[in-house]
Amino acid sequence: MIDFKKAIDDQFDQLIKDMADLVSVNSVLDETTARENQPFGKANRDVLDKMLAIGQRDGYATKDVDGYAGHIDIGSGDEVVAVLGHLDVVPVNESGWATPPFELTQVGNKYFGRGTSDDKGPLLAAYYAAKIIEKSGLETRKKMRIIFGCNEESGSKCMKYYFTKEPFPNMGFTPDANFPVVYGEKKGVQFHISGHVQEDVLISLHAGSVVNIVPEKATAVLKGTKQQYEQAFQQFLSDKQLTGTIQSDVATTTIELTGKSSHASLPHLGRNAVVLLSEFLNTIISNPVVDFIAKYFTDDYYAKKLGFGFTGQMGPLTLSVGIVHYENSKLNIYLDLRCPHELDSDKMLVCMHQAIDPYGFNEEHHIGSHLFVDPNSELIQGLHQAYVDCTGDQEAKPQAIGGGTYAKTMPNCVAFGPEFPGTDNQIHQNNEFVDIDELKLAVLIYANALYNLIK
Repeated sequence: MIDFKKAIDDQFDQLIKDMADLVSVNSVLDETTARENQPFGKANRDVLDKMLAIGQRDGYATKDVDGYAGHIDIGSGDEVVAVLGHLDVVPVNESGWATPPFELTQVGNKYFGRGTSDDKGPLLAAYYAAKIIEKSGLETRKKMRIIFGCNEESGSKCMKYYFTKEPFPNMGFTPDANFPVVYGEKKGVQFHISGHVQEDVLISLHAGSVVNIVPEKATAVLKGTKQQYEQAFQQFLSDKQLTGTIQSDVATTTIELTGKSSHASLPHLGRNAVVLLSEFLNTIISNPVVDFIAKYFTDDYYAKKLGFGFTGQMGPLTLSVGIVHYENSKLNIYLDLRCPHELDSDKMLVCMHQAIDPYGFNEEHHIGSHLFVDPNSELIQGLHQAYVDCTGDQEAKPQAIGGGTYAKTMPNCVAFGPEFPGTDNQIHQNNEFVDIDELKLAVLIYANALYNLIK
């Protein structure tokens, strides 16, 4: 194993400065400022320019592909090994962060900030790994291309567009999941359930802003006074060990419940606020919206109550209620599912209609693709070996995940890090962070993996 540790230490301060620069940009999708060459809004245009400028500063050839994505070329060769990372981030909650989310902040041995682990920090880790290889003067046969997009969190339109303009690399990985290496990604499925529900006691119910995050807060407005609901609500909060507020004006009462956010692919790690609030409301009022949510999603992350729960080679189907908007008698619910590739999609659709038809609801759905690479393939085995060589960890094995990554956008590509076994970097949650020692170790793993692929 080539020793890259000194080079990593020598350049680590600059890596942190670059990460601070990228983290400072609130690069959430903003369609209100979208225009030519900034299709995902001004902030994503700004962070794309910052990453391109890093490559130019270091003397590498860069390319901006119409504001959708960009790349930095390092080294030379006819064959290309790519790293695919993303610069966009998911929204932050208004409260719940112990440090400013868009200011890189060191606390002990950790750096906090949105994007430190998903995916600005890992993208830089791989970039610095490639740079260290190139600066070392080692003989190589292939070019390294660092590719970065701006819409991974909202459908990966960036990378789909990029590959209409640029050729596929020969192989690659995306530092946007877990170590030791990911051989499979479940297919993402989304349902949009809609309907007209005549207003009764429930005036409105709102939770969530993006479908791939378990909502942390949910708010309902009811007819009636605080005195009608407060005792039951406080008892519910106590029984469930939750927090919430209840307040009223002359004729209405507003109830807010706080749960815990998590990535939609791991809904059991969160506490879905809108499901919990619906569970409570269903005990005090009779309303089709809360009845439907409470009936099918209370204490069920696996669609068993809907009738199509399934476990395959990549693990169980998971389900998250991501967004609920009910107001002015109009209902919109968005569900996020991560499904093993063997799932019978026809059965899923039949079961969904059996659930929604009695309520008079409608549905639209999108069934995405899955990724499955033979765990014994040269790419999986090579990346796994780099992880083992650098960590000594013989226990952690190649795995499948529910999250979807850029690996699905090109052939011969898989997800590789950055989250280590036993670590929860709070991805998509409050107080996202990266551990300093683990960040350095990730650079080391990426350097060894890249060198093995291009030497």
